[in-house]
Amino acid sequence: MGIKDRFADQYARQKTMTGPEKKANDIIGKLMLKKAIIPIVIAIAVVILGIVVKIPWWGVLIIEVLVAVGTYFYLKKVGAKYNNFIPYVGNLITLEKKGKDEYVALIKQGKKPVKLDIKYGGEDLERVKRNSLVQITYNPDAKIAVLVTKNNIKK
Repeated sequence: MGIKDRFADQYARQKTMTGPEKKANDIIGKLMLKKAIIPIVIAIAVVILGIVVKIPWWGVLIIEVLVAVGTYFYLKKVGAKYNNFIPYVGNLITLEKKGKDEYVALIKQGKKPVKLDIKYGGEDLERVKRNSLVQITYNPDAKIAVLVTKNNIKK
């Protein structure tokens, strides 16, 4: 499978995503971009340091390649952590706003209530009526919640 085929496959998959998949993809993309800032700054610092200290160009190139390889594995590990979603289906009992973008949702799943601490994606739950049936995919590591069902939304 060539690079052209991979790009075409990824482009086609992106065009057929549902609303919740797009929302999760956007949130994870923004979080990954925040994690990628540190390696970018390190790469720029290596180039500047190479010029100031007068390190040979091949030495700077080797260091840059090492930084790039380390960045690849670091972002791959972080990306795997962000893609660990658990589905929850139940009645939304309460939704409390803790901070600017932080929420605590209480969902009754079966007989036991489940408490979800939400840092990203909780604004969609504000429009859901209380005691209505919701389906949420939740990542406990990154505290990402994506509302899958759009039933019973306040207008």
